[in-house]
Amino acid sequence: MKICNLDYLKSVTPGSNAFAIEIIKLFLQDIPESITVIKTELQNANFEGIYKHAHKIKPSITMVGAPAATSEALLKINELAKAQSELEQITELTSYLETELEKIYADLSDSLKEME
Repeated sequence: MKICNLDYLKSVTPGSNAFAIEIIKLFLQDIPESITVIKTELQNANFEGIYKHAHKIKPSITMVGAPAATSEALLKINELAKAQSELEQITELTSYLETELEKIYADLSDSLKEME
């Protein structure tokens, strides 16, 4: 079962999968690294760092058509980090996000195989 809706990504590159393939590859490469950084920033209670990296991955989540709950969790992390509050809730949301992203990585890897 597909988790991500790649319609938007495919719509910006009609007739060619090359751009979509590149975006998916970048997502699979960069997002895990960003999540690792967010977790480190959480351990250091660095709200600014959390916000910066959560904000950085927001467009990528949208681009690959991630489920709304994933986008909403990321948005909430952004809001709380910007307000510099609720470190425990940010930690819980980050854990949820990481779990959901594992499913998204698998889904996107499958989509990538189909597109290549």
